[in-house]
Amino acid sequence: MYALRIVAVAIVLATATLAGAQAEKPARVALVIGNGNYADAALPNAINDGADVAKELKAAGFEVIQRENATRKEMVLALREFGDRLGRNSTWVFYFAGHGMQVRGRNYLIPVDADIAREDEVAFAAVDLAAVMEKLDSARNPVNLVILDACRNNPFGKRFASSAQGLAQVDAPAGTLIAFSTAPGSVAADGTGRNGLYTRHLLEQMRMAIPVEEAFKAVRAAVRKDSAGRQIPWESTSLESHFAFRAPAPKPMPPKVSAQGPASAQPASTSRGAVSPWAPPVFAPGDTWVYRVRNLLDQSERMATTKVREIRGAEVVWNNEQTSDLLGNFLRSKKGESRHTHTPSTHMYVFPLTPGAKYTLPVVQDIDGKRQYDMDVTIAVVGEEEIVTPAGKFRAVKIDRQVRWKQRGKPSNNGVNTYTYWYSGQAKRWVVSEQTNVTSEGKRLQSERWELDSYQVK
Repeated sequence: MYALRIVAVAIVLATATLAGAQAEKPARVALVIGNGNYADAALPNAINDGADVAKELKAAGFEVIQRENATRKEMVLALREFGDRLGRNSTWVFYFAGHGMQVRGRNYLIPVDADIAREDEVAFAAVDLAAVMEKLDSARNPVNLVILDACRNNPFGKRFASSAQGLAQVDAPAGTLIAFSTAPGSVAADGTGRNGLYTRHLLEQMRMAIPVEEAFKAVRAAVRKDSAGRQIPWESTSLESHFAFRAPAPKPMPPKVSAQGPASAQPASTSRGAVSPWAPPVFAPGDTWVYRVRNLLDQSERMATTKVREIRGAEVVWNNEQTSDLLGNFLRSKKGESRHTHTPSTHMYVFPLTPGAKYTLPVVQDIDGKRQYDMDVTIAVVGEEEIVTPAGKFRAVKIDRQVRWKQRGKPSNNGVNTYTYWYSGQAKRWVVSEQTNVTSEGKRLQSERWELDSYQVK
């Protein structure tokens, strides 16, 4: 069965404590509604989706207002209660699982008691998504994420034909991320298990201590893979601050040193020895890596230093005029005198690094605004291995990455970039990498091996 499912989440990131009445507002608040018992088109997964999302949000520290099979009046009252609990620095999440539809470019969430015979009756029998967005606007929180998991097929198809399929596109206002389980105007699979296809993968990512943008990126890749490309999730975002559902595990305490000093010098990075090889990085200014680079084309060698200069919102600024997201997927870089922009990113990592996982993701590379390349990036997580480098021995995750690239306007200029690297959660980056870049005509443009020589991370 095909059904249309979106996720729209609104989250507000708390960064300070307010005095007086504002101080009493909960730091994290969520409203979760699961509607499934529709008379015309029941949704067997919707109630489970709502219950499971509510459970995950509670585990992540949210105060959850939960409703099941809500009427229009119950939905409106729940939305009012939700707005009353929001403080200016509350973290804000709204989740709806049920039927949704668009009429004249506006999106509506359908209550279980809706009795709609004509399209022009939707406006007063359903809940306008704009009402949710207005609550968000009145709260004026710095970060918002709205979750709607709405079955987008027309539940009243036997009574009237909707003038538009699916839901309409919604632009995210400042500080907001709105995520759809499929592109606006299209339909999505409802799922055959306990949860819908999109929410099943969303629940997995909510348990990870990763930035919310990376969570939705992983959900998108997984849904696209499981649906054989028929369903491709989509997001509209204007987030300016960091948010993650779960906080990262606390770092291990460094070993105590006696007043006489240590018996032998130890690198600062040894205090991270207990970090899992699979752990996503949490970069800090000053983190530094030195690599030995061998050019396998001419056998020359050089040393390369990479350092985190600063964390700027959801971006990491590096010493070599590169900018990445918080997981090390590069957005902008400089090679020689050329400046490269990658949209959405280079796609080096998709956390969690699940053994056997494979993702195919699109990237557009722009060089100086003069040349553009379309790239299909395939990432395969092979598994955990022990790797030896000049910096020491590591348990690391082997990742195979293949990029098929083609220059726009010059399709004869194309080729394949093959990249194998071993990522270490302890080192926060890859510790060994091997890369080759070959044109379709067999010309070898690049062949290098990088090995970690030393590093210092916090």
